[in-house]
Amino acid sequence: MGIISKCALNEDTDDPSDWEGTDDDVWYLRWRIKVKHWFAFANRCPKGLDLTIVFFPLLYVFPFTVWFTGLTWWYLFPLIILPVARKWRKYPKTVFAIRGKGHWRWEDKDGTQDTVLTGQPTIFMQSWDNRHLSRIQYYARWHIQIQWPFLIGFHWYWKAADVPPQVNRGDTDGKLVFVYRGWHRDGDEIFWGDGGFLGTGWK
Repeated sequence: MGIISKCALNEDTDDPSDWEGTDDDVWYLRWRIKVKHWFAFANRCPKGLDLTIVFFPLLYVFPFTVWFTGLTWWYLFPLIILPVARKWRKYPKTVFAIRGKGHWRWEDKDGTQDTVLTGQPTIFMQSWDNRHLSRIQYYARWHIQIQWPFLIGFHWYWKAADVPPQVNRGDTDGKLVFVYRGWHRDGDEIFWGDGGFLGTGWK
């Protein structure tokens, strides 16, 4: 993973041609296709250190730097290269999660199956061996979650009647707001550190 190593990528993601027709295959993001390993982290890597690029490192503390120091010029340097662990955990740990009426959605193993968990509306500091809490929570009216490696996610259905039953999701585009930021885990068993998402559909 990271700038130096491509070990996080698998045979389906390690060649630029694998990304043709994806969200990155547009004129303003196409440069990322050749450097996907910069944003990829995985358990399959050996232990050690690599380097990664962090965008807008002061984004979350910017108001505090202004208030306490007045050093607003720090914000003129939006990129920083940091050392990071090469080998990441296989499944994320749920630091905190809470939901409204409905059910939690889990992704099992490689992410190709999803199951639901009834009850337990609040989850705190839990991890599992072969599943993880999905960032996409179809079956609850709303949810907030924080995972480690660091991910913040939130969604809200505008109308309670639009929350789908767990057996038939249907089309929910335009019926909710969904946002996440951080390193999200996909079915390819890679944590992707992209720019996040804000929209009225799932991603």
